[in-house]
Amino acid sequence: MISKSIDKADCTGCKMCGDLCPKSAIFFENESDGFWSPAIDGEKCVNCGVCSARCPVLNETINKHATTPRVYAAWNKNESIRLKSSSGGIYYALAEAVLKKEGYIAGCVFSDDCRSVFHIAGNAYEELNKIIRSKYLQSDTAGIYRKVQVILDGGEKVLFCGTPCQNAALFEFLKKDYDNLIQCDFICHGVNSPKAHQAHINELEKKYGSEAVFFNFRDKGRGWEMLGTLVEFKNGKSSFTHRYNSAWWRGYLGSNLYLRRSCERCRFKKIPRISDISLGDFWGLSSTAENMEKGLSVVMVNTGKGTDFYAEALPFLHSESQTIEKAISGNSCILRSVKINHEKRDEFFRRIENEEFSKVVFDLEGTIYFQMLKRMIKKWLGYFLEAK
Repeated sequence: MISKSIDKADCTGCKMCGDLCPKSAIFFENESDGFWSPAIDGEKCVNCGVCSARCPVLNETINKHATTPRVYAAWNKNESIRLKSSSGGIYYALAEAVLKKEGYIAGCVFSDDCRSVFHIAGNAYEELNKIIRSKYLQSDTAGIYRKVQVILDGGEKVLFCGTPCQNAALFEFLKKDYDNLIQCDFICHGVNSPKAHQAHINELEKKYGSEAVFFNFRDKGRGWEMLGTLVEFKNGKSSFTHRYNSAWWRGYLGSNLYLRRSCERCRFKKIPRISDISLGDFWGLSSTAENMEKGLSVVMVNTGKGTDFYAEALPFLHSESQTIEKAISGNSCILRSVKINHEKRDEFFRRIENEEFSKVVFDLEGTIYFQMLKRMIKKWLGYFLEAK
């Protein structure tokens, strides 16, 4: 059974085993850090072993159709879509290509109260507008694998988007090639704790005296590279922070305070990929000041099916060929896992039980990245002089 086969520090929390279990014997318990892991109802379990045999962590997942990817720098030609997306707006174009053929998209959305995220599947622009934009915490995927399979077996096309480990989970769950399925992952730093996010929300709601009604981790109000976070409240007030004054980004990009432990040794950051297409920010690519302001995506097309599908989205995109070496140079997380400072991480989760989120983060990490700020000023001066 899965709870005895896998170490909690290795479990990705994909929840595929819960969808897979023929006896519904698997449920999920939250740990002290807010992440969930599988547990077994002994009265229901029949020791069939399916959960362990199909777990993507316990078994190597290989997409035999994937090769060294073709790489592109790209952005959406529709400026409004590009600006409201986290990066270059590529996912929106891929989803549009599916929706225009009455297919389905499956991806991550915020709950109405902005406190958690979960996966949905739908075939309308309403779902698309909820799925776009990055959500930097772990998504609850319970039930999504079964739902995707039902849609696929009905002959409908599906575009599934999730982390590399969630895509590996879907791959293992289906154990069958579907011509009508496109799998899309993204270059993943790691997933953050829902508990940390909720502590952040609690502090903001207390500060602004109202409930959050909209949360955007990657608002471009001050440019793509600023990693702006916009939160809007029921009383009409709003909060905007960025990478140099945000407690959230400080803890996330500092000691990785609230990452899932398994993200430190991710088995899915590799080439060839499992998904047909991989997306991300094209960090490290010299480009125009306009692109640095509006967002630039890296697109990795990993399979023949991915190549054909990307061609369907090209009418919506500006796309330029690049190299995998260039992509990796600005995105080490394509291949490498990040390091977690476990001592600070443990202290963070102890302290947020009784202290404000930002106070704990800034105590542990400091209040600003001075060297990063210096580099950013230097870079923007370079863009300015170039424009002159």
